Amino acid sequence: MIRVFDVSISILILVIFSPIMVLISLLILVIDGRPVVYKQFRVGYMGRQFIIFKFRTMSNVIFKDGNLRLTPLGKILRKTSLDELPQFINVLNKDMSIVGPRPHMLLHTVEYSELINKYMVRQLVKPGITGVAQVRGYRGETKELEDMEGRVRLDVWYIENWSLSL
Repeated sequence: MIRVFDVSISILILVIFSPIMVLISLLILVIDGRPVVYKQFRVGYMGRQFIIFKFRTMSNVIFKDGNLRLTPLGKILRKTSLDELPQFINVLNKDMSIVGPRPHMLLHTVEYSELINKYMVRQLVKPGITGVAQVRGYRGETKELEDMEGRVRLDVWYIENWSLSL
């Protein structure tokens, strides 16, 4: 039932948003160059690694301080969450679900599993494009440990209380 929902909604979103995705791809290509899609290993269901797809939002240029910077287009894409549209391909590839805990980078999984009780419970379900934690304000970068603890608390609550209506 969940898989049917995930596939149906993902196909619908990809079809409806395909003109926007083509436009975003062309804008990134023309303004910032290649690659258009950013790929990164993340930790998913039962600790399996997979490659997550996102539109690239960071500059290809490494600045003097050694950091990459959000591009002007990247700021818009992140603010509107349009950078995450390619993740519907991850759903079709069975790596993700539409709703579930956001998948974290490998480094964060190792780090936070040692710092936060029940962190690894998140691995018992497929990661999602969105989840309860994101809806309740825990989205984007977590600068403080308390932010990640709040995210994990809501992720575990979701896993323990999951229902189709939720």
